Amino acid sequence: MRKWLAIPLVLLIAFVMLISSCGGTTTTTTTAPPTTPKTTTPATTPGQTTTTSAPEPTPQTEAPWGTITVAIQDFGAEATDPTFYESTWGWAMYDSIITTNKEGQYIGEVAKTWDISPDGKTWTFHLRDDIKFHNGDPLTSADVLFTMSRFTSDKSTNPWSSGLRINLDHMEAPDANTFVFVTKNPELPLSTSFAATRIIPKNYFEAVGEEQFRLKPMGSGPWMFVEHVPETKWHVTANVNYWDPNNIPAFKDVVEIQVPEMATQVAMFKNGEVDIPIGITTDMRVELESQGYRMQTLGLLSPVCLNIQGTWFTGDKNGRTFATQSKAVRQALSYAINRQELCDTYYRGTAVPGGQFALMPGGKGAAADIIAPDAYDVAKAKSLLAEANYPAAFGDPVVHLYTTAGPGLDFMQAIQGYWDEAGIQTKIEVVEATVWLAYFFNPAGMTADSPNIGWIWSWTGGAFDSTYMQKNLLTSYGVHNMVHDPAVDALWDKYIKETDAKLSDQYFTDFLRAGYLTKNSIGLVMVEPKMAVSDRLGAFTTNTHLWYSDAYSGIKHPAGAKPNAKGE
Repeated sequence: MRKWLAIPLVLLIAFVMLISSCGGTTTTTTTAPPTTPKTTTPATTPGQTTTTSAPEPTPQTEAPWGTITVAIQDFGAEATDPTFYESTWGWAMYDSIITTNKEGQYIGEVAKTWDISPDGKTWTFHLRDDIKFHNGDPLTSADVLFTMSRFTSDKSTNPWSSGLRINLDHMEAPDANTFVFVTKNPELPLSTSFAATRIIPKNYFEAVGEEQFRLKPMGSGPWMFVEHVPETKWHVTANVNYWDPNNIPAFKDVVEIQVPEMATQVAMFKNGEVDIPIGITTDMRVELESQGYRMQTLGLLSPVCLNIQGTWFTGDKNGRTFATQSKAVRQALSYAINRQELCDTYYRGTAVPGGQFALMPGGKGAAADIIAPDAYDVAKAKSLLAEANYPAAFGDPVVHLYTTAGPGLDFMQAIQGYWDEAGIQTKIEVVEATVWLAYFFNPAGMTADSPNIGWIWSWTGGAFDSTYMQKNLLTSYGVHNMVHDPAVDALWDKYIKETDAKLSDQYFTDFLRAGYLTKNSIGLVMVEPKMAVSDRLGAFTTNTHLWYSDAYSGIKHPAGAKPNAKGE
């Protein structure tokens, strides 16, 4: 997932990732958090040219027909511009500079090939010459330079912007098919950030202005904008002239509708009004599967975790000490959770204990000791609480969890039950999607007046390479405001500048191990990334390791299906 990333997908998947299905860790879709762009493997070695492994073309043989209808619980930020939070809709409309395949290997998208200078500072992207925007204008290096200038500006609130902005020395477009990005310091994992950068048309944007562009966005991707009715509907139509023959849509339209209630989503799905219900609990998904409804795997094995913000503060907004600032309390929170029971009952056998934030088996840096689950040990949890003199030692002993309504609330209530049993006082704060997003994606950082100091948020999503997701989670430079530890920051700094691939991998593992030992993040379980789909949809043929917005263009019609007299 991307996303948010590999991101989600995640967030990502996501990110983050940013609709409520990201916030609700009980959803059965991949959650590409906003911090998870397209999934990745280690960056190209300096001095090496990366080439695209072009797939065998399988051109669309008939005009697209039919509509894919998707029900989503909450559209979240409803961003159409990639510089405004993380535009999850943008993955359908725009093309990235580079992307990844299902093995997590980098491949070209707007760039056919790219290379990194021997000193690791100069990235040269050689662009395709056959990509056109939806209005017919060719995509050139001028568009890439314009996009990257906006993306790396201080105005960009996309969580992937900061990493590129901080290390940027300068950019240039020496000719129509070449874009050059020069960094202050070598940083091989920037491939992940480039995979999150989607190209927009310079001439169109400048002609209509930012406000109109956001109202009527345009890119070069497999889907073209039709309509956006806030909090109601999002509609795109097939780009039959898309440059990649493997991703010319078989369906004419995709319509996403906002349906807050899960029961309504399920009823619409059963009645044939919805093809994909996004935002249903695992319990409901398993029930639908038992009734014979089809399931589709989409994304990566998705770790579920709880993340505790602002624990370095000495007091909350009222100046009171708070429970989660104690490492012993944070450890107790983890030992009090019965992960196997969660897998067996809450996730109905579709999950296994283990994982950390975006870290799954086979992922970069995911050493066995890092992703191993804590044991279920209520006695040990109570002992740790006693060691911390909980609750007497804290002006505010209540542990606050925050989430959006729906599946996220269901999940938090399940966790609350375990903590109640251990004698931990809790309160679930139900917030709107935009508030939820602003709390855990806050590049401006926390202050003593922040309302969510010491609060806990949940996340679901895995990535092949979670480098920048981990930066956001485990360093003082990150947007999640989780860990402020100079020793952990130093390990990050050592890792990010290393140009030897083997040493880089080792330094990343060292950084992760130190970061997770702070116990500001609690890994729980890893969930199968499945979702219910209708029989009106055929095979999912491309980008099934990513976010569903990426996968739409590869969804085929069922074998033998034909349009009706209206071409639907």
